[in-house]
Amino acid sequence: MNAAISWVCARRWRQALLLVLVSAAIFLPRLGATGLSMSEGHRAIPAWEMLEDARAGEAHWLVPRMFETAYLRKPPGMLWAIAGSTAVFGETEFAARFPSALSAMLLGLAVWWFATRWFGSPWGLAAGLAQVLLPVTWPSARSAEIESLHMLTTGVACLAITDALTRNPITLRFALSTHALLVLGIVGTVLTKGPAGAPFIVATFLMCWRSGERRGRFPPLQFALIVTAATVAALRLFAEWDTTIAQSAGRVVLQGVSDFMWEPSRLIAIFLLGLVVIATMLPASLALMFPFGPDCNAERQQELIRWGPLARHAETDIARCLAWSGVVSLLLLTVFGVGNPRYGLPLCALLTPLIAYVARGMGRRGLKGPAPAFVGKRPAIAQAMFLGRPWVWPVVLLIGAAVYVGVLEPDRRASSGRDAGIALAAALPDGAELWADEMVEARPEVLYYAVREAARQGRDVRVRWLKPSFLPAEQPGGLLLLLREDELVDEVSQYGGMPRFGSLEEIARGEVHKYTFVLVRAGLR
Repeated sequence: MNAAISWVCARRWRQALLLVLVSAAIFLPRLGATGLSMSEGHRAIPAWEMLEDARAGEAHWLVPRMFETAYLRKPPGMLWAIAGSTAVFGETEFAARFPSALSAMLLGLAVWWFATRWFGSPWGLAAGLAQVLLPVTWPSARSAEIESLHMLTTGVACLAITDALTRNPITLRFALSTHALLVLGIVGTVLTKGPAGAPFIVATFLMCWRSGERRGRFPPLQFALIVTAATVAALRLFAEWDTTIAQSAGRVVLQGVSDFMWEPSRLIAIFLLGLVVIATMLPASLALMFPFGPDCNAERQQELIRWGPLARHAETDIARCLAWSGVVSLLLLTVFGVGNPRYGLPLCALLTPLIAYVARGMGRRGLKGPAPAFVGKRPAIAQAMFLGRPWVWPVVLLIGAAVYVGVLEPDRRASSGRDAGIALAAALPDGAELWADEMVEARPEVLYYAVREAARQGRDVRVRWLKPSFLPAEQPGGLLLLLREDELVDEVSQYGGMPRFGSLEEIARGEVHKYTFVLVRAGLR
């Protein structure tokens, strides 16, 4: 085992190859084996409609639409990524989820690359493995969701900021590459999830600036200009896209940023957000404890003696910047009233490089002897973080990943609306027009699979997402409505009370997860 580890660690290309292989083993198997579920349909279906419009030469093809209604609840970044993947792999569940898997793989490589630059080789490999083996990120990396791409873009921006403000660039090309990554990260963050990544980027900038100021170093003017320009460019691009939709879309489904902030029903979750996020990232999050304390201060003094008081590449300072950036990011999320732990997932990009810091200390000085790497209770914490031995935790987590992919994930996705949609297709006649609202909100994949199955059987069905606030004045004869009738929503009573729909004739009924839907035919007015 030790010989194999030494062989891999001897060359950086071998380390990168190992990361790619481990990532592929976790993120790719059975990626398209199950139908769309949960909120995956809200990402995949608009992307597929966008690609279809582009191929048809529609002028508004950049505008995300779902069942003919403009969908502006999220920025278009993930939708564009899914559309690009679909252009390569076809309109499949694999294509919808592949951008998330690729994002997780690229983030692991980014963490490895920066951690190696900061803490040396092969310790950066431990950070890269910690990133791809972090269990809390697996569901996002294997789903057609925003989170994995958001972690990549926000994480790359934070890593680039840390590098630019705490390390001297090796060459001009290297500096330009780091700044290019920063620009791509900021623009990508805004286009993926709007301002959701701002707490991490702002916290990282402030903590790294503070570290440079304490040592008599300030970020260069060009760096501040690049950050400002990238932010302005991203916001400008998003504003132009928003304006295009407002001018061309007609019916638009929106959701404001304030909808996710300070929800009265989530006050406890808001105040516990930081602890919950850190707990979900155990045991890797134990690394947050290491850049502080008397042993860390002693190590910093040794670095000052070696590099001088103005040293900008001291490992301890970088580790402290990462740790403080992570903590302050979570505090900012709490201040903004965010209670959903998914918004804290970008913390992983600040957390996992600290694994390299701990591994470096253990590898160079060990946990025992006259000058151990860590004192007090830290050796026991380090052993707990690595599950006893350095090679044990990757093996254990790989086994855990296999259990997740083979056992836990199929149960998690058993609520897919694919089977319900295929069954619904049998009740849809050729040329039918179907209106729906709450079923699109809850499980749009039911309608998608119904239309796809009907098309496979040679029938053309038109589905329109129409909320009560923008129902058209005219409606076709034989109109079908797909209505929810469950404990949460009763659209049957709501629409049955509208004179324009007359008496509703039930045609079919079905269930998906906790939602009951009824297919009805509207009567004459």
